[in-house]
Amino acid sequence: MASAVFCILDGTGKIVVASDRPIPAVGGERLLRECERLLERSPLKAEARQYRLYITNEDWRHRLFFLLHPDTGGFAYYDGLVGHAFLSGANFETGRHVKWSYLTTPPRTLAYFCAHELTHVVASEHVGVTGFLLVPQWVWEGFPDYVGIENRQSFEQLRDALGDRPVDSAVMQTYGAYPRYRLLVTYFIEKKGWSVEQFLDTRLATDEAVEIMRADQTR
Repeated sequence: MASAVFCILDGTGKIVVASDRPIPAVGGERLLRECERLLERSPLKAEARQYRLYITNEDWRHRLFFLLHPDTGGFAYYDGLVGHAFLSGANFETGRHVKWSYLTTPPRTLAYFCAHELTHVVASEHVGVTGFLLVPQWVWEGFPDYVGIENRQSFEQLRDALGDRPVDSAVMQTYGAYPRYRLLVTYFIEKKGWSVEQFLDTRLATDEAVEIMRADQTR
């Protein structure tokens, strides 16, 4: 992939970003600094020496790399030795993720997407190449959402904010890509004191996790 590579200069050097368009120094450095900080505060520790994030701004390159994921803004893969994350596009100056011509809205910032996708890689390092197939969807997507959100809400704040509204575009724009899953993850962290191992080992389906949460709230 022909790319301009920008490595963080004043951090740990743990994340390398490659883009098919030039990366402005200020915006690139800000992204790396913010993404590293989000990963560092995560309960799931990134233990590899380095992680790579590829950004495919050009339409033809985006179509090529996202051939198996045409409707997503980002994806990650892990082959047992190394993992890579991909984003569909970036505006480094504004810190916004770009999906085709659409600019995603806060709290889904560029740093959020960086941390979200790299958390998939970190989780894969823990569960193995095919282990993710056993991890429930609410954990697999909810935990990266929890890691990537800059301003985490408490369980009560998020529960009251979401209410019984369906997860539509407006809710996603306000509360992140997977607000319902993040609500469950927040509940099991704050109320049940779950460890990372418990999340990755659980086989609770989404409906089962929701029932536990609801039952606990009605006591």
